[in-house]
Amino acid sequence: MTIKLKKGDPVKWKVGKGEAKGKITQKLTQSTQVDGKEIQASKSKPRYLVKNESTGSVISRRARSLSLIENEHNLKPQQHKILDNFHEAVNMSASELKAWLKTEESNSVGQKDRQGKIKGRKSGKKIIKILNKKQSEYQKKDFKHMKKVVSYIHRHLAQKPSGNIQATPWQYSLMNWGHDPMNSKTKQ
Repeated sequence: MTIKLKKGDPVKWKVGKGEAKGKITQKLTQSTQVDGKEIQASKSKPRYLVKNESTGSVISRRARSLSLIENEHNLKPQQHKILDNFHEAVNMSASELKAWLKTEESNSVGQKDRQGKIKGRKSGKKIIKILNKKQSEYQKKDFKHMKKVVSYIHRHLAQKPSGNIQATPWQYSLMNWGHDPMNSKTKQ
């Protein structure tokens, strides 16, 4: 299966016994002249212009000769934003959240799914896994869950009850999602 590539993607390719790295500058879907050279391309057999990060030269490559570089330094801009929002919203560490989810209070609040399990606690367990991963290990489903967590926390914070919030179902529900409103770093 051919990977989907687009302008700006960081890629690598084999050169002799080593490899080169660069970024895609353009996708070619028709034959074109580049630096006086004819490059054969079509919609069914596109070519990619790639700028070599070491030499600065631009070369043409087929998709099958390129590998997408995905690591912690090459997150897409929207992934950076999701990650920043997630770490801003989730103010409990993995160990704090794990200890919290073992309490009776954690089990006392929240909506239940069809199997009778509390949704926030299920989310909390996923959050722990995400917090324990390296950025280079994040998958699409992790970013999807991070977005869900941020949305829930923001929505729930907007429903803050009046008066003392400590030891309330509102606080407990937020904590199941990795946010302790009593955390001194985020007290409102």
